[in-house]
Amino acid sequence: MKNGKFIRTVIHMQNVPRWDEYVPHFDDNAANHSFRCAAYATLAALIEEKKFGKQVDKFRIIGKALFHDLNETITGSIKHVTKKDPFVQEHIRSFEQEASKEIVSYLSKSLQEFFWDFIVEAEDMSFEGRLVDGIDTFDAMLFCHREMLYGSNPIFRKKFTEFHDKLVNHEIESIRWLVNEFDKREGVYEFLNNILMLDTIARWKGNFNLVKDNDASHTYRATALSIFNGLLENVKYGKNIDMYLLAGKTIFHDLVEAVTGDILGPVKHSNPKIKEAFELYEKNAASQMIESLPEFLKEEIIELMVESKNNTYEGKMVDISDKLDALIKANLEMKNNPSEYADTYYRQLQKIQHKFENESVIFFLAYVLHDITNSNFSK
Repeated sequence: MKNGKFIRTVIHMQNVPRWDEYVPHFDDNAANHSFRCAAYATLAALIEEKKFGKQVDKFRIIGKALFHDLNETITGSIKHVTKKDPFVQEHIRSFEQEASKEIVSYLSKSLQEFFWDFIVEAEDMSFEGRLVDGIDTFDAMLFCHREMLYGSNPIFRKKFTEFHDKLVNHEIESIRWLVNEFDKREGVYEFLNNILMLDTIARWKGNFNLVKDNDASHTYRATALSIFNGLLENVKYGKNIDMYLLAGKTIFHDLVEAVTGDILGPVKHSNPKIKEAFELYEKNAASQMIESLPEFLKEEIIELMVESKNNTYEGKMVDISDKLDALIKANLEMKNNPSEYADTYYRQLQKIQHKFENESVIFFLAYVLHDITNSNFSK
């Protein structure tokens, strides 16, 4: 099934390493990076609108930022210096284009036009494409800065300076503004750092995991699922889901865990009083994080972060993506470790079947999950 192959490609992103040739203190992968780019790009889009009065397509920016490196599941992670070499530059660009087109072909025809823009034309010459290209460099700068603070390889200081010098006079106002705020080392800097550090929050603690997982990779997959499910319901079933709101809420739904950590579900939901107490704790922690932002961003980020799983249809869709990703994780681990994950998988499946009747959930369980379950992950 085509759509199942696309979701498998999304899952594979966490297996594509980044910066590994420099042995960084913090391991990185394409899923972590793409989550961060989507989060920073969301902020940049809001800054363009709220501060500089420019109308931008926020959902298009998020989609391009989230999927811009998806072709690396086929091409692998190619070093920037290699991509720019005149002997191979055009060959690599052509290969990446063909890989991107192949990935789009995995989808139903009704969805392909959206994902063509997000994947094949991710960093095109449109304003949204140029912003995503700048945010890609911005994330590299932040990653190198963290390595300067905690790592030991001097190459990251050199790379940080290179990226910073490139961005400080960037053509796009929101990117220049973000760099300037980062340089203050307070306020917005703290919020950006929380996004960066989400990859240090381990998931599924207490379980034996064949594949390690963290909040950044989880949020990448969940956001990809939200975009897939939302577009599916809009195009195939005639819904009117606000795709920017759905994608933005999913991106920020677990960001509070950069402060609180990932508290195990059985603990948080052990009884109604404890559940309520943890909800209040997390909302309070999220509100404190948002205080580091300027006033013109606060209202929107509260909606995306504090109210990520509210009673709107978009909020419920975030909850669906969160639970579907847990189902995928349990499914993948169950193949190699049934004693550890079989009960988790069937409990999660039953919970989803009993709680949700959305068309996208029915479609996922009938087609996508079946394909994932029966796949050996060969191309």
